[in-house]
Amino acid sequence: MEEGRENREPGSLQLLRRALHGEPTDHAALIHELIDEELVEEAASLVRTERRKTDGGIAEKIGALLAPLAAKAMERRETGWQFDSRRATIRLGYAKEGEALDLDEGDVHAILMQAFRLEGFRLALDLGKRPKPSLRLELPLPAGAGGLAECAEAVFRVEPLDPPEALIARLNRRLPTGLRIHRWDPLAPYASPLGDLAEASHWCWNCPAERVEEARLRTAAFLAAREWLWEKGGRVEGRKQVKQLDLRPLVTELRWEGEILFSTTRAGSAQVGNPIKVQAAILGFEPVVLRGLLRLSLDLKADPRLAQAERFEPKLKNMYEDAVLLGGGSNITLVDEDDDEPLHLG
Repeated sequence: MEEGRENREPGSLQLLRRALHGEPTDHAALIHELIDEELVEEAASLVRTERRKTDGGIAEKIGALLAPLAAKAMERRETGWQFDSRRATIRLGYAKEGEALDLDEGDVHAILMQAFRLEGFRLALDLGKRPKPSLRLELPLPAGAGGLAECAEAVFRVEPLDPPEALIARLNRRLPTGLRIHRWDPLAPYASPLGDLAEASHWCWNCPAERVEEARLRTAAFLAAREWLWEKGGRVEGRKQVKQLDLRPLVTELRWEGEILFSTTRAGSAQVGNPIKVQAAILGFEPVVLRGLLRLSLDLKADPRLAQAERFEPKLKNMYEDAVLLGGGSNITLVDEDDDEPLHLG
């Protein structure tokens, strides 16, 4: 992903990476540069993730310098989080197919993170105990399954200035064959996660010719059945157990066009699980046979939050009006809270 292309990651973070791998560096000057670029939290996170791969002594020394600065930066960020109007939330649409089929959720997440880093996109950090860049895959696919309508949601510190077409092209030049971004949709910061809006997934699978007859018979049996129980491994009250799941209400459509099986599964239920295993349980095949299962599209319901924007938007307008009122020569008298004198309005 780096070969032959400019690394656009902030220079101070690049210098920090080299320092962690033993390059002689003025640590004090590096820390000041990170402070100036408001990157101390990102730097502290980088030290934590790189600690095992680098000289532990250097990582410990730099980490000790960064820790109190990162804690203060996080406190300031948390205080102003609700009213930070610079942040921008983007929903990325991408495809995963062909040579990228065997990438799992962790692989795709790591590859997208690397592409953002190398292109210099600064993702906002979340509010976790150990803050991480805000990038989330929605309804992620397992290895072996592909999709044309996959989504990831990213939160940027500041929205990139280039037009979406240029940003997509830059990222796609970093991605491996079979993984490509094709949509860049700005979202309101209070928009519901796509996973909360998904109602159904539409799939297709090209069945090997020698298995079509058997698969068609199983499909007909499934459609005629009132229930189709599948023994699924999982946890019940914290203990690993095998439980039975009825697939019949979760799979709403199965139809054949030649050797291609089209299906629809409910997307809103966490019980659906791995789509390859679900389809394999219906057809009576080993999951590996279903490699190449492809999600064609998602059905989404309308986002109720977008219809109630006034409930979720920060009250910046009211805050601004109060500030103008208090500073504009009104007859309201402000008194220190510790003062015993009464507060007079009038």
